[in-house]
Amino acid sequence: MKGTITNISSRPGEVATINLSGQVIDQYSPVTINGTMDPLGYDQKTDIHLAFHNIELPVFNPYSGRYAGYAIAKGKLTTELSYKIVRRALQADHHIIVEQLEWGQATDSKDAVPLPVRLATSLLKDKNGVIDLNLPVSGSLDDPQFSIWPVVWKIAGNVIEKAVTAPFRAIGALFEGAEQAQFVDFAPGSATLPAGANGALSALAKALTDRPELQLDIPAAPGIREDAVAIADAAIDAQAMGDDAPKGFAALDADDQHDALEGLYKKKLGRKPAYPDFTPDALKAASDKADLDEGDRRQLLETAWLRDQLRTAFAPADAELMTLGQARAKAIHDALLAGSSVDPGRLFLAGDLAAEANAGHSRIELKIK
Repeated sequence: MKGTITNISSRPGEVATINLSGQVIDQYSPVTINGTMDPLGYDQKTDIHLAFHNIELPVFNPYSGRYAGYAIAKGKLTTELSYKIVRRALQADHHIIVEQLEWGQATDSKDAVPLPVRLATSLLKDKNGVIDLNLPVSGSLDDPQFSIWPVVWKIAGNVIEKAVTAPFRAIGALFEGAEQAQFVDFAPGSATLPAGANGALSALAKALTDRPELQLDIPAAPGIREDAVAIADAAIDAQAMGDDAPKGFAALDADDQHDALEGLYKKKLGRKPAYPDFTPDALKAASDKADLDEGDRRQLLETAWLRDQLRTAFAPADAELMTLGQARAKAIHDALLAGSSVDPGRLFLAGDLAAEANAGHSRIELKIK
C-alpha cells in the first residue's frame, strides 16, 4: 500500500482525507481506499470506499477448501465496499463480482458449509459466467449483537440457500417463464403436454443453454393411481357405450348411464350387481339437487358403485402405466431439445421419480441438479 492521509488532527471533529492505493498480488490486481473520517471519532463520521480488482481466486484456496469444501480451479474477484457511519449508525454496501468461477477437487474439511456450492455457483452465474451480488447491511454500533461480517455472511448464505432451494425461481429471474417449467401438469392418463408447457420448457432450455453446468432430472416412473383410474374410466366408457361411443358417456342422461354400466357389469363380471344398502345420510349426500327423490338419488349411488366395481376389472396393467410415465418424460425431453442447443446428455429420465396428484392433474416436477 502507498498513499496519503491528510488533515490528521488531535482535535475532535476534524475530518481526515484518505487516499491509498496498492495491490493484492501484483500490479494487475489493484486496490484503492478513499474517503474521509474523523480519526478520533470514526463512529461519528466515516465515509470510506474500498475497491479490489482482478484478484485471482485460487489465492483463496486455503479458505475455500476449508469452508466451501472445494479448491478453486479458476476465477477472478472484484469487490467494491462502502462504509458510511453517521453518529454510530452504519450503512454498508458490498458489491461482489465473481467471474468464471470453476471449482476444483473436493476436500474433506469438517468445516465446509452444508450447501451444494457447485449447484449454487451454476445458478448464480449469468449467461456470461459472472456472479454479481449486492449485499447491503445497516445497523447501529450501539447494538451489542451487531457485527458486520457475520451479517454479511448470513446475507450471502441466504442468497445461496434461496438459489439451491428454489432453483427455478433463480433462473426465472433471468429467463422469464422458465420458473413455470418446474411443474408440468398432465391430464390423468394422458401423455400430451398441457397448453402453455412448450413455452415454459423453451424458456428453461434457454436457461440450460446458458448454464452448461446444470443438469435436469425428468420423472419417468410409472403413472400413479389417478392415471390408472382415468385409463380404466376411459375403457369403461368406451365399452359401455358400444356403437354410441362417439357421443360420449357424459352426454347420456342419468337413466342411460346407469343402464349402460349395469349391462357392462353383467357382461364383464358374469353376474347381476348386488347393490349395497345405502344409508339415509348417503342418499342425502348423493346430490345437492333438492328436487331429486329417493329413487333418483339411489340410482346415482348405484351408478357410482358400478363404476367403482368395474374399475378393478378394467385396471391398466403395470406395463401400461410404465409406458405412460416414460411417454410423459419423453414429451418433456423432446420439447426441451426442440430448437435448442442443450446437450441431450444433460437431461436424465429418472425412473425413481414419480408424478404426484395435484388439483385433478398428474403433476411432474422437474429437478435441477
